[in-house]
Amino acid sequence: MVLRTTYSWVDADEQISYFAADFQTEGVEMNRRRFLKYGGALVIVGATAATAAYYDWYNSKVNEEKSKNEYVVLLVNEAANLIEREGEACFAEFRQRDSKWFHDDFYIFVWRTDGIRVVYPPDPGGEGEDMSKLEDVNGKPIGRLFIDIATSEVGEGWIDYEWPKPDETKPSKKHTYIKRAEFGTQRFLVGAGYYE
Repeated sequence: MVLRTTYSWVDADEQISYFAADFQTEGVEMNRRRFLKYGGALVIVGATAATAAYYDWYNSKVNEEKSKNEYVVLLVNEAANLIEREGEACFAEFRQRDSKWFHDDFYIFVWRTDGIRVVYPPDPGGEGEDMSKLEDVNGKPIGRLFIDIATSEVGEGWIDYEWPKPDETKPSKKHTYIKRAEFGTQRFLVGAGYYE
């Protein structure tokens, strides 16, 4: 019994090419010349499919990161607007676990622009401390950089650094968005981020 299998494709010259393989019950016999001539195209088709799958995966990661960025910016802006309307009266709301402000490994934090931390939901005992000299595990001066972002002309921006997730000690890469908020004569920096 002979089975014939045919593969076809469009080559670079937009010509339809094909490769036929005859399979017999005693073994496989193929037209060697055609296989050598056209078999490479099968490899190219397979590589093209793998490349397309990689780009789909990559684009999904880019879109996931974009949506994380948008989520963080949205909530930091909401928190800054709330501070500008209510001042310190809203700080207790930011500390409530399982709220939109503090859930999973996400939380809003607030400092005064002199570096004093006034809201830190993962460890409220750390509130009232001067964070202006805070560094990440690599020595990056994130305290100073947070303040610089908030006091800049633009008053907002992103910073990347290494920081442990809540209830963990091992640092992870973190992307944080900082925005200035003002209430009366007080100037605050409001921040939140996400971990990779």
